[in-house]
Amino acid sequence: MMFLESITKNKDIAKYGFDKFATAYPAQYNYWYNVLFERCMRLFVWENTDPVPQKEIEQRLLIQGHAGIAKYKRQGDLTAFFGNPNTPTKYYDEFIAYTVRCPLWSDNLKIGQDVIMINNNALRNPVLPLVHHYASLLAHADVTIVNTLVNARDSGGVPIVATEKQKQNVNEYLGKRYNGQYGVITDIGSLGIEYAGANTQTQQPIVDIVEAKERILKSFYNDIGVRAAFAKKSNTVEAEVDADTSLLLLNLSDMLAAREKGCEEVNKLFGTNWSVRIADELQYEETEPENEGETEPETEKEGEEDEQADN
Repeated sequence: MMFLESITKNKDIAKYGFDKFATAYPAQYNYWYNVLFERCMRLFVWENTDPVPQKEIEQRLLIQGHAGIAKYKRQGDLTAFFGNPNTPTKYYDEFIAYTVRCPLWSDNLKIGQDVIMINNNALRNPVLPLVHHYASLLAHADVTIVNTLVNARDSGGVPIVATEKQKQNVNEYLGKRYNGQYGVITDIGSLGIEYAGANTQTQQPIVDIVEAKERILKSFYNDIGVRAAFAKKSNTVEAEVDADTSLLLLNLSDMLAAREKGCEEVNKLFGTNWSVRIADELQYEETEPENEGETEPETEKEGEEDEQADN
């Protein structure tokens, strides 16, 4: 018995385990929905924000598109709040007040006087719709990969049954096939169990499906301003690399600018020293490649040519 199999038998730990048969779309979607959101949480690094944890600021920005920064109960520590802007001005998307909410307190505060509203980007859009979009695509890709592997184990087809007993036999057979076990279907009453309809085997090679999944994941990274690890620079010309880098920085710079503006306003109102920057792992500074092999400096070559000319 291996480590995880052993330790998850503990009743206090078992609740953190997973059903090994949970490979259907809902399970895959839930996995990617959480994983992609967690990766978005790593885009920026906040500094000097104590006592406000960085994750509390980013959660609110990514989930609802904005966050309220105010003193708890107007006199306590600075706190990051969920909330809603209200009392519009002559512009539909500019507001005077912000209702802050937390499990222990809520209030309607004046923006710029009692609370600062930090935006996720210029349009105050959250990231959750983007995460949902790609989580759905990646979940379908994973389910397709699983079905392709399982359906390759027989000639495919859709079983047609006439009785409940036949249905149970077919379900038992399909379950064994899924688990890689041998199985047979018992046709009780000789009523005939037929396989009809389209072949369930895909004509698309599984390698192409895996590649499509990687491209979907790369597209998600591009949308949030991250270059995927499997995007090989050697396969792209220099102009394409420069254009790709510019687009990545464009996606990040809008969110960074909104956060920097929020830091300035928080510092001005509350006398803090907040700052924010892009995570070090996402800095796109190009470096000159090292020369392969040993080459003589140009000055030495010129000196040798002059010496040969004198001789």
